[in-house]
Amino acid sequence: MNFETPIPNVAVIFPAKNQERTIQHVINTAKKSNHNPQVIVVDAFSSDRTFELANNAGVTVIQQEVKLFPGKGIAMKTGLKEAIKLNSNIILFLDADITNLTPDWVDNLVDGCTNCDMVRGCYLRHPRDAAVTKLIAKPLLNVFLPELSHMEHIHLPVYMGGVFYCDIG
Repeated sequence: MNFETPIPNVAVIFPAKNQERTIQHVINTAKKSNHNPQVIVVDAFSSDRTFELANNAGVTVIQQEVKLFPGKGIAMKTGLKEAIKLNSNIILFLDADITNLTPDWVDNLVDGCTNCDMVRGCYLRHPRDAAVTKLIAKPLLNVFLPELSHMEHIHLPVYMGGVFYCDIG
């Protein structure tokens, strides 16, 4: 019987639209992770050089399936399909405009998946940002954990429906 922990097959997905200023930085940073991730950029029909720069960085670059904006969810779904094709067993979604992304940040998120099924990074942002939190996370909290729905940022492990979720902040 083999009790060794399998080596994770990590995919880092960057949904991107008009991120030519930061796309090379986030790609190069993710590639420096100790987990040697497959990097996937899903371009949402950028009007700048995002697609070209990502393509030149030697990563998988996919055009978003449908030309809708905002379409981050569509880009995430497109990236997820590609990660599944690559047999990834750990999938990270990171914003393509994170200027202070470090390889350690990627490593910490991956390492956090060793004892739970989902890890959510937490960082401070302007109150007008956080569309995914407003559109997905907050409504889910209202349904499954209404006692936590008043919280702006959740920094604690949460158990929902047989799955253990934890934040790395």
